[in-house]
Amino acid sequence: MQTVHHHTHKNLITSKSKENYDKTSGEMKLQIGDKVLLYDETVRRGRSRKLSAQWIGPHTITEIDKVNATITRGRKQGTS
Repeated sequence: MQTVHHHTHKNLITSKSKENYDKTSGEMKLQIGDKVLLYDETVRRGRSRKLSAQWIGPHTITEIDKVNATITRGRKQGTS
């Protein structure tokens, strides 16, 4: 019983490691002109977080630094 416990504990630790995450995750390649969605964590007063739209956009990437991307935000959704 201890052997099984030790083996499963070892597998659990290995599966949570950074190296394992890095193997399965891919690098995101964004380019200028790509359309992206912006995560909006704000919730208007009187609205439910569960039913609110969490992503707004699409927006266009205008500039890329090493880790940051600058986007242009168009006019608000639903306005004419």
